[in-house]
Amino acid sequence: MSTDLVISCRGDNTLIVPPDRTALLVIDMQRDFIDPEGMCAVLGNDPALLRAIVPRVGRLCDWARAQGLTLFHTREGYAPDLSDMHAAKRAGWGPVTQGPLGRFLIRGQPGHDFIPTLAPKPSETVIDKPGFSAFYGTDLQSRLTDLGITHLILCGVTTSCCVQSTMRAAVDLGYECLTVADCCAALELDDHDRALDLIASEDNLFGHICDLADLVGPIPLRPFAGNIRSMVDADGPAVLDLYAQGIATGHATFQDQTGDWPGFSAGKLATPRLVAQASDGSLLGFAVLSPTSARPIYRGICEVSVYVAQTARGQGVGHALMGELVAQSDAAGIWILTAGIFPENKASLILHTAHGFRCLGRQRGAGIMPQGPMAGQWRDVLKLERRTNLSTCR
Repeated sequence: MSTDLVISCRGDNTLIVPPDRTALLVIDMQRDFIDPEGMCAVLGNDPALLRAIVPRVGRLCDWARAQGLTLFHTREGYAPDLSDMHAAKRAGWGPVTQGPLGRFLIRGQPGHDFIPTLAPKPSETVIDKPGFSAFYGTDLQSRLTDLGITHLILCGVTTSCCVQSTMRAAVDLGYECLTVADCCAALELDDHDRALDLIASEDNLFGHICDLADLVGPIPLRPFAGNIRSMVDADGPAVLDLYAQGIATGHATFQDQTGDWPGFSAGKLATPRLVAQASDGSLLGFAVLSPTSARPIYRGICEVSVYVAQTARGQGVGHALMGELVAQSDAAGIWILTAGIFPENKASLILHTAHGFRCLGRQRGAGIMPQGPMAGQWRDVLKLERRTNLSTCR
């Protein structure tokens, strides 16, 4: 008999998992949802948050195999004549039903298949489902019963739809469920975190939640070859240039001007202030904190700003800056870091969530954008926060 796994979960909870009676359900990691040419992208959605979890889901699958868990991979899909799609869903199917990967979610079409890096092993079971829940219209329950499965670990897309639908059905059927939060994603971050909040509501009514690190240990981030150091006044012109590059994207801030260095500096905490420096001495990014209130009671709540040079994006600069900023702010006794991020700025959302930020909600119509591709439009802002270990604060 295999040794039970003891898993630390959110909310200071612990879950005991027997490997021989536990299955990992990998939900709908399909090209139509995740691929840049798949259904979601063709219909105007940005699947960047879905793509971001692919490496973590792969690592979770490897961990599950090493622990001797049973793996199931689900695909949402329908017959070519839609005979297994109920009338209500057909009515809302919309006028655009195909793209570069073929007809959307039709079995046998390229978009219906798994993304190649997460293709199931030959010994693993594929469940093709004509709906959101993996139990709807499938033999999943009978397969689990035959194997003596009592515990389910869930990951995949999307958190707010197929993952949650499957999890709710599983709970009603008596399975003990664990959702791996950072191995799930939704098209919008606030939908993802709201779904997780519902799982944890009423004293974990729908099971437990953990993160991948609770299972496999620390997750390495993309390395940065340069140097992270403290910002000095001599960095001012380069910092303002980096800020201007962010403004020019039209998705970093409502600000349309950088202002001068004294004005910029006056609104930031004296420490920590960080810059990322390349081997040639040039600055590739900066990270600063701004106080959110002059009242002493809120001294430990600060807003994060991280900007990366256009030519250095995707090179680990943001992760290096954020990691050091978080470490120094924790050491300084700052207990909440906040961020306001446009929903369209997926790269920033991915960066913040990788460092422990969670979405509190969406401020709708927070302001009118003065410039950029959405100039003149009211824009929403997602409100994120990261809480430190309160025992370190004074």
